[in-house]
Amino acid sequence: MTDQEVVKAALEVWHQGYVPTLSGLPLEERRLAGYLVDRLSRFNCLSAEQKKELQTVASDAKANLPERLSRERVDGLARSWGLDHDLRPFMKALLPFQTRHYKRGLDKTAA
Repeated sequence: MTDQEVVKAALEVWHQGYVPTLSGLPLEERRLAGYLVDRLSRFNCLSAEQKKELQTVASDAKANLPERLSRERVDGLARSWGLDHDLRPFMKALLPFQTRHYKRGLDKTAA
């Protein structure tokens, strides 16, 4: 994944109300997409309702995944998904978009 891909996904989830459908994805893509949705659902720029909906999607995606041990040092959530990478390298790119100030700016331009 690139910074641009992660930021695009975050903006769609956080500020456009996008809720992905992960069923039907191949195993490794579902593992990665599920982690991404799970991780993005934990940021405070979402309403409680949005968080719950996204966490349901992630939980459903994770339900039938075979257990896989991570071989790398990754955050606990990525480890629980069986991934060898996490979102830490992308956090700096995501930071400006997870604030109330960014959301207010979006609301002003939409009006």
